Amino acid sequence: MPDNTCKAIIENMCAITDTMRVRVIAIIFALLVSLAPTSQAGQPESLTDVGSVFGGLHVDANSSGNVTNDLSSLPAIAEDYTATWCTNCVKVEHALNDVNENRSMQQYHFHRFIGENEDPLGSQETDDRWIERYENRLPPTVVFNGTLRQIGSTPAGESLVEDYTANLANHLDLGQGSSTLGWNPVENSSSGTVVWNLIIEPSMIPENGSIQSSLWIVEKLAYFPDGGNQEEYYHDSVRTIITLGDALSGTMDITLPAAYDNDDLEIHLIHEMILPEPEEVEEEEESSEDDEAVEVIEDSMPALGGLAILSAIGMAALIAQRRQR
Repeated sequence: MPDNTCKAIIENMCAITDTMRVRVIAIIFALLVSLAPTSQAGQPESLTDVGSVFGGLHVDANSSGNVTNDLSSLPAIAEDYTATWCTNCVKVEHALNDVNENRSMQQYHFHRFIGENEDPLGSQETDDRWIERYENRLPPTVVFNGTLRQIGSTPAGESLVEDYTANLANHLDLGQGSSTLGWNPVENSSSGTVVWNLIIEPSMIPENGSIQSSLWIVEKLAYFPDGGNQEEYYHDSVRTIITLGDALSGTMDITLPAAYDNDDLEIHLIHEMILPEPEEVEEEEESSEDDEAVEVIEDSMPALGGLAILSAIGMAALIAQRRQR
């Protein structure tokens, strides 16, 4: 890195206000995070800006069916963001299967669709939903009950099985109530009528929040031997999502997507807590001089390595401390 660039970064960090200095450090930290290998896992992260996900009742798409379950008996929901070219994802999915042997859990595998390496088992609807809710599209990522996220294939503890088992210990308390799903297909057609009903205590719904229900159309087993992860069979792939809205009960005529292969689609009823929008806090306008200083540092970021960035931060902090004296 040129000496002049380092000097410019340090001088500008020392010249700006404390508020802007925090902003600069945040920018540098975000860059460092983006450079970190995605195959490594950190500690499980609590998701506080999205609500819980629950449900999991399902019926075979090929025949009429009706199922009801108490909220307290619903399975845990594990959403796995994966791809047929992702080798690290195989380790994650094997760990989920091991946990599933001893825990009541419903797995849903979302295959990355948008981008250069499109996965044939993904869809626009499933990727859009993942982006809107969880933002990061880093396979492998597993979200438990919509409230706890763990990224990567390297365990935070002794093993992924241990991690995932601990994540599931934070079960949802949904109170008294039930979830019901009914399905009546049209003969020799991919369409039919779905009926749903959710009974839940009003106190379980956040103030000014709501519950959004949807159908996840799941392919039980798909054969795709051309993926880069050396797997051939893929289980419980979410093929598309059909939104039912925020009504706790209703009926709707729907059309199912085509299965990737065979004829083994299932219809799953999922409920998502929608949290109220946070109140917006107006930020005070900073001086143009501060903004220009930040722009200098932002423009210099691509040329910096991780060690050089950390060195620049340390040097700037030291100079700022001396100036305050």
